[in-house]
Amino acid sequence: MTETHQQLQSIHAMLAAGHRSVHLEKHSLLLIGGVGGLIAAMTEYLITADYFPDTTQQAVALLVWLSFWLGGMAIVDFKLTHRARQQRDETLPFAQAQMTRAWWMLLSMGTLGSFAMFFYGGGGMIYALWIVLLGLGIYLFGLFSRLLVEWIGLATILLGVTGLAAGLPYGATHWLAASCFAIGMPLAGWLSARYGNTGLTGRVLALLCWITLVVAPPLLITQAKWAAASGPDTSPLSLKAPGLRQGEKVLRLAPDTPIALRLDLESPVLTADPQATLLMKLTSPLDVVLVDGKPDGRYRIAEGEWHAIGEGVLDLMIDRVTPQLENDTPAVRAHAIFGKKFIQKEAP
Repeated sequence: MTETHQQLQSIHAMLAAGHRSVHLEKHSLLLIGGVGGLIAAMTEYLITADYFPDTTQQAVALLVWLSFWLGGMAIVDFKLTHRARQQRDETLPFAQAQMTRAWWMLLSMGTLGSFAMFFYGGGGMIYALWIVLLGLGIYLFGLFSRLLVEWIGLATILLGVTGLAAGLPYGATHWLAASCFAIGMPLAGWLSARYGNTGLTGRVLALLCWITLVVAPPLLITQAKWAAASGPDTSPLSLKAPGLRQGEKVLRLAPDTPIALRLDLESPVLTADPQATLLMKLTSPLDVVLVDGKPDGRYRIAEGEWHAIGEGVLDLMIDRVTPQLENDTPAVRAHAIFGKKFIQKEAP
């Protein structure tokens, strides 16, 4: 009876190995993680309005940049995988070949989605989109690999969705995407090789370890950037204070201070005078850091924490445009929300 039981267990193990026959090579994990992390970390600083003033130029530059790295990575990975399988006298399982095609389809969708966002908006979600697509790719491989890989894929998807739902600043999702690639991919392979066949407790602990090691670096980087954005330890000055335009100073703008909004409009239908002004007023005190009389991007609202432009804490969203006739005069009324994340954070 014991011998029969052992035979049945062996048959079951063979069947399970046949169903979960997908195995990513170490070089694939390192290539995808390294190149993906490099793209996520560096693109933000290379494809900018300073180098490419026109939106179309930026979109095309991004498309070429992503295609070069991702396409080159695909070619190198294919050749290295083919060579490794030949050296071990192995063939590529049919399921893995199909999953690889699906994987590159997901990366192509991310590339085209990033390109389209320059024309149709939604750029604030770009890194969350890449995290979700990465998670889908890992999950698909996990369906035919070890169960732990499948769990890591689901965790990656949830990280991307949770980041959007929680309203994480743009800078935080930026580094989270880089971490999911650069740390998450190699770490998933390492954990899967060592703990993929363990019991439920071992897999849960491995998953928690993966989440911790992937999420911790972006949070530390974000906190360090916020700490670096702290203003000078000086008393705030008013607009008319002497010496405001010399050295590093903090300018305090009191509530009801008028703020002029000027618009540089690019449109084939409408034109606007660049000097046309929409007058607004502050509702909360605002401190701005000046260096030789010019704002350097650091600010704080209502004695709160210091932030820097680009962190994504303050954003302007125009969610509705309505054409109207007012006293026989054509008009366009737009509804906008400014600082929505700050409002949600400060809400009781």
